[in-house]
Amino acid sequence: MYLLYSMLLVAWGMLLVPAFLYRAWRHRKYLPGVSQRLGRLPRNLQFDGRPTLWFHSCSVGETLSLEPLAHALHARFPGARLLFSTITKTGQQVAVQRFAMYGQGNVFYFPVDLATVARRMLDWIRPAMLIIIDTEIWPNILHQAHLRGIPVVLANGRISAKSFRYYRWARPVLSRVFRDYSLLMMQSEEDALRIRKMGAPVEKILVTGNIKFDRDLVRGNSGDSLERSLSECFGLGDGSPPLIVAGSTHPGEERILLEVLRRIRGLPGTKGTRLLLAPRHPERFDAAARLAEQSGFKVRRRTGGAGPAEEAEVLLLDTVGELAAAYRFATVVFVGGTLIRRGGHSIMEPAVYSKPIVTGPFMENFLHILNEFRSRNGIIQISAGEENADLQIQQLMEVFLRLLHNSKERETLGAAAFFILEKNRGAAQRAGEKIAAIFEDAQRREPARAGNR
Repeated sequence: MYLLYSMLLVAWGMLLVPAFLYRAWRHRKYLPGVSQRLGRLPRNLQFDGRPTLWFHSCSVGETLSLEPLAHALHARFPGARLLFSTITKTGQQVAVQRFAMYGQGNVFYFPVDLATVARRMLDWIRPAMLIIIDTEIWPNILHQAHLRGIPVVLANGRISAKSFRYYRWARPVLSRVFRDYSLLMMQSEEDALRIRKMGAPVEKILVTGNIKFDRDLVRGNSGDSLERSLSECFGLGDGSPPLIVAGSTHPGEERILLEVLRRIRGLPGTKGTRLLLAPRHPERFDAAARLAEQSGFKVRRRTGGAGPAEEAEVLLLDTVGELAAAYRFATVVFVGGTLIRRGGHSIMEPAVYSKPIVTGPFMENFLHILNEFRSRNGIIQISAGEENADLQIQQLMEVFLRLLHNSKERETLGAAAFFILEKNRGAAQRAGEKIAAIFEDAQRREPARAGNR
């Protein structure tokens, strides 16, 4: 099975080479860390005698959600070496920022999932344990770790309805792959049911909750200094004009939001309203800035901002890993990836600050969380789909205006969102306890593992 999978992976990779080269040239993607992706890691990542916890998260969102879990395990095992891998360049940037406290040079790119590459990397790092965040299934990495007696744990596992439709057809293969996990910790009962239907052993599945609810527990002084920096750059804080923060936006959404802003600023009582745009992907920062300028707005960028911040009508957050802190200054929050069919993005970050949250109709990637927020009136979701942009503009304008004029409704929505956040805390602690038990057991078995290498 693994040989066939590797052959298919190589064939698929060859078909994608033209697209890979174009994206690498056009957006500077993938090229960083090519040697690491092929299993050639720097010497400082070589096993140094300390027990090693290897955390893997794909991109920015998963990497940020890992913070409370990494913090808890570092506190419990201060002598352990913590390493972090990601797939995307933006994930690397965030990991370097957030996890430098656990050691210099401890971030690298996840390998291509070929057996030879997996063997090389595992033999170099010699992890005592591998913790994978969210749901990424890499058969060769999993199998090679299993052969070496290295426990692999899935933490904060999630299976979206869309992914499940495809995964369930691969049940005969996945049921074999899932046997290489030591534990599958899922966010919800629904996620647990889906992964069981995909072939995962029932005895390895555990519902621990969503660790993203615990993210703000590890902010400290760094979070305060970041907020101060954002405040100084953009002229934010007490007494500043109303601010709509639009986080993780995608192509097509900025145009709608800018038109909504234009109309809002043309009405009495909301003339000073500003919009902070935070595009989801860094390669779109310049395009978003041009679009705002072409729409007639004065723009100030987080990087290289020029002119008085107070005169800017559109603020562009063209950095990675700072959006959560920017929500602190919002009067109203809009979460992107929801006016178009992208499945949405996390609504937990603005809930930390008790902010009123607005989304479009497409939130299928977060249905469990969305349903809880809706059941407690902690969110407003417009209904117009992407086929009717004019109606989306109208509905967003109505909601934003209502919230901008009604502080009581803003407070009620924000309080409900924060209550949901508080009620669901503890997932990181629960997951950390399970991981710690497996890690301690792996340490007891380390002499036997070493002898089998």
